[in-house]
Amino acid sequence: MKKDLLILYAANHRGVLYNILTIAAIFLALRHHMYGAPETGIFSLWKTHDAGFFENLLSKPGLSYIEEIWLVLFCGLMLKRQRAVYARVMTGKFKEAEYTSLITTICFNKLLYMIPWLYLMFMPLESQYIANHLLGFVFVFALTATTASASAPVMPLLIFDIVMPALFGIGVALLNFRIQEHPYAAAAVLVFAIYAVIIGHKIRQSTLQLIDSKIQMQQSAKRADDANRAKSAFLALMSHEIRTPMTGIFGMIDFLRETKMTDEQKEFVVTIRDCSKTLLNTLNDILDFSKIESGKLAIAKVNFDLHGVLNHSARILRDIAGKKGLELIVDIDKSVPQHMHGDPHRIQQVVMNLINNAVKFTERGTVELKAFYMETEQPRLHVEVRDTGIGISKENMAKLFGAFSQADDSIARKYGGSGLGLNITKNLVKLMGGRIDVMSEEGKGSTFWFELPYQAPIAGAKTEEEEEGAVAEAPPQNILVAEDNEVNARIITRLLTHKGHHVLVVPSGDDVLRAVQEKEYNLIFMDVNMPGMNGYDATRAIQALGKKYKKIPIIGLSANIMEESVRKCYESGMVGHIPKPFAPRELYAAIANIAAGLTVQAPPPLAESAPPAQAMQPAQPVQPSSSMPVAASSFVRKSSPPQAKTMAQVQAAISDEMGPAYLKEMVDGNLKEAARLMESVLKEFKAKDFEAMGKSAHDLKSISGLIGMQRTSQLAAAVEQACITGEHARLPETVVNLEHVKTQESLEAERMSRGEAAAE
Repeated sequence: MKKDLLILYAANHRGVLYNILTIAAIFLALRHHMYGAPETGIFSLWKTHDAGFFENLLSKPGLSYIEEIWLVLFCGLMLKRQRAVYARVMTGKFKEAEYTSLITTICFNKLLYMIPWLYLMFMPLESQYIANHLLGFVFVFALTATTASASAPVMPLLIFDIVMPALFGIGVALLNFRIQEHPYAAAAVLVFAIYAVIIGHKIRQSTLQLIDSKIQMQQSAKRADDANRAKSAFLALMSHEIRTPMTGIFGMIDFLRETKMTDEQKEFVVTIRDCSKTLLNTLNDILDFSKIESGKLAIAKVNFDLHGVLNHSARILRDIAGKKGLELIVDIDKSVPQHMHGDPHRIQQVVMNLINNAVKFTERGTVELKAFYMETEQPRLHVEVRDTGIGISKENMAKLFGAFSQADDSIARKYGGSGLGLNITKNLVKLMGGRIDVMSEEGKGSTFWFELPYQAPIAGAKTEEEEEGAVAEAPPQNILVAEDNEVNARIITRLLTHKGHHVLVVPSGDDVLRAVQEKEYNLIFMDVNMPGMNGYDATRAIQALGKKYKKIPIIGLSANIMEESVRKCYESGMVGHIPKPFAPRELYAAIANIAAGLTVQAPPPLAESAPPAQAMQPAQPVQPSSSMPVAASSFVRKSSPPQAKTMAQVQAAISDEMGPAYLKEMVDGNLKEAARLMESVLKEFKAKDFEAMGKSAHDLKSISGLIGMQRTSQLAAAVEQACITGEHARLPETVVNLEHVKTQESLEAERMSRGEAAAE
C-alpha cells in the first residue's frame, strides 16, 4: 500500500510541476513589476565589504538581475533532479526498504529549490512595510493550495510540503514582529497551513479508500480469471473422463445389438443405451452452457424436413409420457411448410427440452405440441408446448430462464434436473434469431412457446441427410491405431477388423514412431492423450521423418472436445478429429474418405452437439482454420443422469466381457501400477514438483478408475486439478485422503477380483 501511495504522490507532483513553475514565473514577473530590481545585488555588496553577508541577506532589497538568473538556473537544475526522482518512483521498480530514502531525497530536493525561491519572493526579509512581503505571503498561500491535494497520498510529505513554506512565511513575520501587520500575516499563514493539512488528510483517506477498492477489484478480477481457467480445465477434464468410458459403453452396446438376444435382453440393451445417452446429454448440457457463456456456440444452416423434426421430437418422448399415463398430442397446422433452412438439431433440442419439462412436471392429463406458420412481413414459425401440470407462480416465472434455476428447492428435490435446460433453450432460440416466453398459472399448467424467423429452403444447399451422408464401403486398409486405453483399443480393433481392415494397435507415441518406420500404413488413428509422447508430438515427429511420412493421414481421437484441444490437433498436422465416444460410422466414413483420395477437414461452424459433417477435399491433406469448432455427436436429451458404477459393477462388467482370469490379471497389474504411482505422487509432493505430481495423479486416476476404485480416481483427479490450477494449499489434506482411500480400495479390489475368479 505504501508503495502505491508513493507512486501516486510522484504522479501527482510530476503533473503539477509545470503548474508550480508557471505560478513561480508569474510571481517573479509581478515582483519585478511591483518593486523593480536593485542596482547592486547581495553578493556584489558582500565583495565590497559594505556589510556582512548575512546582514545583506536579511536587509538588502534583493538580488541583481545576474544573481536572479543564476538562482533561477540553480532552481531549474534541482527541479530537473526532482523530476528524475519522480520518474523513477512512477516506474514502481523500487523495494519497500527504499521507501524512506526516497522520501528523504524528495524532501531534500524540495529544500534546494524552494528555499531560494521563497527568499526571492520575500526579499528583503527585514522590512518596515508589510507591502514588501505581501507578494511572498500570497505566494505561500498559492503554493500551499496547489500542493495540498497533490501531496495528500503520503502523510509525511503532505506535512513537509505545507509546513515548509508556511514556516518560511511565519519566520519572515517573526523577523518583523514589531510591524503591526506581520503577526496577523503569521496567524493567517498558520491557520491556512492547518486547514490545508486537514483537507489533505481527508483527501488522503478518500485516496486510501479508492486504492483499497482498486486492489479489491484487481483481486476480484484475478479470482474471476482463475475461476474461469479452473472452470475450463474442469470442463475439459470432465469431458475427457466421461467421454472415454462412454466410448466403451456405446461400442459394447453396438456389438450386443448384432448378437442374438431374447426380447428381455433387447429391452435391457435399450435401457442401457438410453441411460448412456442421458449421461452424455447431461455432459452436453453443461458444455453447451459453457459455450453459450463464452459466445463460442455456433448455429448450423442446412435444408431439413421441419415436420419430420417436430414429429420425431415428440415420438422420442411419447413412451416416457405413456409410462406416466399422459397423452402426448402433436398438432402441426397445415400452414407450416414441410421444409426449412436452419439448424434441425438445435430446433429439435429446444422442442425436446420443452416437451421433456412438460412431461416431467405433469402428473395427469395431456402434453400438446402445436406449431403454426405466421405469414407476416418477416415470416415466423410459432411452436408451443402446453401441459396440464403443476404450473408456475408469478414470482418464480421471473427467474425461470436463469442458469441453474428451478421454481423452488422442493421441485428440484422431487423432479431432479440441473436447472440448465431452460437457460440453454432460451439462449439457443436467441442464437437462432427468435424469442421464447411462458404463460402459466400455478396449479393450472403451463404453455411454453417460441418463435423463429422462417427461412425457406435454399436451392443447392445441403440437406440434413446429405450432411450426414451414407458411408461408403472402403477396400481393406492398413491402419495403425495409437490408443493406450485397452478397452477403447479392443473396441476400435473389433470395429475395424469387422470391415476387413488390417489393424495394429500401439499404446504410446514412441511405439507409433517405430511402427510407421517398420511398415506402410494408409491411415493412423491417433489418441492425443497418451503417456510419454502424446498424440500431438507424435504427429509432428512422424512428419519430421520425411516427405514420405508427411503423406500419411493422421486423425486425432480425443475425449476432450473443447476448442483448444481440437485446434491443437490441426496445428500439430492432423487432418481430422473424431471426438469420443464416436459412432462406428464416423470411423468408417473417415476411412472411406481416405481410401477415395479425400481427407477429413475441420467441419464448418456447427453446433456442439450436431452430427459431424465432414467436408470433402480433394487429394492433398488440408490444414483447416484453427478457429473451426468441433462437431460432436447428437444424442437424445433425457432427464436424470444414471448413478455412478460401483466397484462390483465395474469388475463384473470386465469379467463378463473378458473373463474372470483376465479380470484378476488386470486388477493385479493395475494395483501394482497404482502403488507405484501413489509412491510417485508422495515423492513429488514432498519435492514440490507439482508438474510431475499432476501427471502421476492423472495416470493414477485412470488406472484406478478402470478397476472400479472410484473414490481413489476422484481424489487423484482432485490432486491433478489442484496441480494444474496452482491451488497447492488444498494438496496436503487431499494427498493424505488419497493415500488412505487408495489403500482401502486396493484391498477391496484385490479381494473382489479373487472372489470373482473363484466363483467362476
